[in-house]
Amino acid sequence: MLQEIYIRNFVLIDELRIEFSAGLNVLSGEAGAGKSIIIDALGLVLGERIKNDYIRDQSSKAVVEAVFEIGNNNEARLFLLEQGLIEEDDEAISTIILTREIHVNGKTAARINGRNVTVYALKTLSTYLVDVHLQNDRQNILRPVNYLGYVDGFDHKLEKLLPDLANLYNLLNDKRKQLEELRLHRHQRVQRLDFLTYQINEIEESQLRFGEEEELSELRQRIKNAGKLLESSSRIFGLLYNSEKQSSAYDQVSCALEISQELNTDSFFADMIEPLENIYYSLQDISSRISAYKDNLEFEPGQLEEIENRLYKISKLKNKYGETIQDILNYLQNAYAEREALDQSDELMADIEAELTSLNHQYLQLAAAITNKRKQAAHLLEKKVYDELKGLNMPGIKFKVAVKQKENPNAKGMDEIEFLFSPNPGEELKLINRIASGGEVSRFILAIKKALADVYHIPTLVFDEIDVGLGGSALNAVARKLAELSRARQLILVTHSPQVASYADQNYVIEKIVKNNKTLTKIKKLDENEKVLEIARMLDGDNYSCLTLEHAQEMIDLSRER
Repeated sequence: MLQEIYIRNFVLIDELRIEFSAGLNVLSGEAGAGKSIIIDALGLVLGERIKNDYIRDQSSKAVVEAVFEIGNNNEARLFLLEQGLIEEDDEAISTIILTREIHVNGKTAARINGRNVTVYALKTLSTYLVDVHLQNDRQNILRPVNYLGYVDGFDHKLEKLLPDLANLYNLLNDKRKQLEELRLHRHQRVQRLDFLTYQINEIEESQLRFGEEEELSELRQRIKNAGKLLESSSRIFGLLYNSEKQSSAYDQVSCALEISQELNTDSFFADMIEPLENIYYSLQDISSRISAYKDNLEFEPGQLEEIENRLYKISKLKNKYGETIQDILNYLQNAYAEREALDQSDELMADIEAELTSLNHQYLQLAAAITNKRKQAAHLLEKKVYDELKGLNMPGIKFKVAVKQKENPNAKGMDEIEFLFSPNPGEELKLINRIASGGEVSRFILAIKKALADVYHIPTLVFDEIDVGLGGSALNAVARKLAELSRARQLILVTHSPQVASYADQNYVIEKIVKNNKTLTKIKKLDENEKVLEIARMLDGDNYSCLTLEHAQEMIDLSRER
């Protein structure tokens, strides 16, 4: 529960500290005294947006701190653990401090137990600690978009099923988009297939092979230089092996070898035999290679033209598909893979359509199961709210929670919820947000809060003038219901009603004073005698009589009896 709130330099508040108790805490005071400022400060520390006029004295920052007892609030503890704000073994931690600061330069700070956090973290944590209902929330709580959440909160089993349904819905959407893209691009796919087939055929028909371009370039150069190459190779052949004009190197080495073999009894000449034999056979080998080379210098007519054409074709392919033959062949492999993928698109579309059918069947089955559970939860909520409304002096009302099928199912299922209401016997049920009066809306909101309090287990409920527009027996019924609700939850409420204030476990009066020509808001915690005086003021103004005091005391005594 909320134990304490500290406010400094905030709007009309210089500095104040309020300690709240368990049960029903009532804030009262004259109109304009600053009761809404307390609620604004609480909203600020719970993560609400900042307004420009919050800082009272522009020479220093505004600060709001709230101390909460978390006890066995498992949701709050789990969130703090996930955010790294407490350790798993911090069982001894029973209170947390939320802080919000507004600096003059517009910067803000949010802290939990003194550690800087995001405003989002502050706001998320606050949902496990406090449920705040402001005057301008009257329409928000009756917005049909919220009704589904009220019903789902009445069955914890739905909390486990809804994530699975959302996953199925999102998967269905992804598959539908994928299928739509395939269908949308079918025309482009056919065009791409035709183009890829043309490219593949062009490369395949060329029958390229690695190193071909280098071989052709060398052969072309050889053909162009054939005359010079033939002349030079013939001359070398003559010098080394066979010449009509002079002795060749082969002849000279043969003669030297014969002389060395004849004189082999001398060690010098014997040692010359092997080197000369090596030269002799080397000259034979080289001469054979030269002879073969000369023979290959005889080219067919038109061979050079064929080579030029082939190199030109390779050049064109390089301009299209890569800088080298290796690049072209790599492009061919990629084209094969892309064509295969495009060829499989029809199969992929068929697979996706089959998967969609299966997923849609799963979605409809799970959504139908959720609808059945919602109908049961709606019946429970309907009965609970109806019972609460009867206890709020609305015995002739009719109330129904209708579960209807949506035109367009979504991640939350196929259902939408309507709250139907008839305030008087004989009147047909109509949408509550269209026909309920202000007083009826106030009581309905309280009935909803009371009904959902057993589900959400939020320890502190804050109401800002929930009783506005009510009087007589209806106001008495609301006062009793608030007191009843405060037995299980801490309630903090702002009211102008003496009936409600008489039920309070702790009363506070908010006053506006002028000090040093400055208007300030102060708050005072009332004792029993002061509570009687405040209720008398609420009954009859500042000039109340002794009879009014007796009436105030009687109201307090009656509230305690009830």
